[in-house]
Amino acid sequence: MAVPDDFKLIREIRDAGGRKQVFNPREQHRYEDLVVLGWLKRSPPLESKSAFYQITERGRSAAVRS
Repeated sequence: MAVPDDFKLIREIRDAGGRKQVFNPREQHRYEDLVVLGWLKRSPPLESKSAFYQITERGRSAAVRS
């Protein structure tokens, strides 16, 4: 179930071009919640300590609805 912060985060990602690279494992947890919702897709990391996320169509729809 999405919470208001999830909608805020997906709008920020959409407005920043639809992609986000995250280095801090603690921050990655926030983005993993959006992967579970189907709003983001996680790509293989460029570095072992980073994660790369890309917005999905479902995520774009959620950003518009909120």
